[in-house]
Amino acid sequence: MQYHIQTALVWDAYRESDGCPLCAIYEAKQKRLIKAYLNENVMDPHFRERSNAFGFCAEHSGMLYEGENKLGLALQLETRAAYLGSLLKSPLVDKKAAKKTADKLSACRGCVICSELEDFMPRYYMTIAQMFSAEKDFSELFASAKHCFKHAIALLYSAEHAGKNIAAFAAALCNGLKAELDGTEADLRAFADCFDHKSSDRPNPQSIPRALRLLTSKKI
Repeated sequence: MQYHIQTALVWDAYRESDGCPLCAIYEAKQKRLIKAYLNENVMDPHFRERSNAFGFCAEHSGMLYEGENKLGLALQLETRAAYLGSLLKSPLVDKKAAKKTADKLSACRGCVICSELEDFMPRYYMTIAQMFSAEKDFSELFASAKHCFKHAIALLYSAEHAGKNIAAFAAALCNGLKAELDGTEADLRAFADCFDHKSSDRPNPQSIPRALRLLTSKKI
């Protein structure tokens, strides 16, 4: 069968990740995009036009700043500021003009990196469902994976791409998620119980990070 994307990253994520494989794929793609926007994308007219118009979100701005090319970031922020400034030339003579300007500025609030990631990820959800249906070895890996809440939902929305194996795909996904939720609930209960004055146990410092990763996809 023909997949919509290269499957090597999917296999690697499901074989090697000790957490959600889709989070691992997301982080790998995000890392590549951060590197690109600090290097080859800086002087590319197409990417520069998009970064001028939509900018970067707070999270990705911080990641870009932590990168190794402050000059590349500065150049993009400079032309971004110039682009936004160009939208403020008209005098705001009344509330209609103020609203029009606010609408223009609001349309510029976005993030080119978030946008590209949102375009990438659905291709992976679709391909994973297809791989589950077509490859037995992968279906076994999938069933044992620890998907986070966010990506479990995304995969359920793509379950139709598992074809005749849609029921098995959804069951494997939901059974795995339920096991993770039950385990996290037990960990958090044990964590809280450690603060009882009668308890001599020490709280597991990984309980809250594990819960946050499962429930919010946030790695602490």
